[in-house]
Amino acid sequence: MKIRLFMTLAFLVFAGTGVLAQTGGAAAGQVPKMKVAIIDVLSFRDQLTELKAKYDKLQTEFAPRYQQLESMQSKLAAQEKTLNANTSLSPQQAAKLTEDFEAGKKEYQRMLEDSQVTARKREQEETEAIYDKLSKFLDQYCIKYGITSVFDARQMQETDLIVFAGEKANITDDFIKEYNKANTAPAGVYDVETFNTYQTINAILKNRLFSRS
Repeated sequence: MKIRLFMTLAFLVFAGTGVLAQTGGAAAGQVPKMKVAIIDVLSFRDQLTELKAKYDKLQTEFAPRYQQLESMQSKLAAQEKTLNANTSLSPQQAAKLTEDFEAGKKEYQRMLEDSQVTARKREQEETEAIYDKLSKFLDQYCIKYGITSVFDARQMQETDLIVFAGEKANITDDFIKEYNKANTAPAGVYDVETFNTYQTINAILKNRLFSRS
């Protein structure tokens, strides 16, 4: 899917005929001049007002689910601590607690997996159209400024893909400014108590004891 590729590819290359035409209409056989830019794709979520409003909505929507997961996690931790201590439990009590603990782990895992599926589905429903528009806007931005190739800044940093890039090559701030100006969005309703809820659910899936790798 175009929108998924936009967010996950190591780098983005825009070298269509429209972009080449903007660089001066090179004659046949002449190598067109390249203009390379760098952009921080991950910053879009927090700095593009239209996109941030959607993620704030998702964070609030998933707050009850996250709180339930936290409660289940705390209960499992307490049960495990009691089982490990095992100083005052009879064999029957230990067996019952072990059974409850194992059942709780399965229920916790099931809810984590369900949450991941639901979260990804809701994310796509809320943001896919914006990411599609964002991709098209980046195409037009590149044509406007004669940019032939755009690289993802964070992927470059992680892979050491580029040895050197001048500060002016980073178009992140300017691109975000132009996009926000052209695509205004009402501020999302944000409850401080549910900050990063949506992101945290996905982090739980990767980092907690019972999550899948």
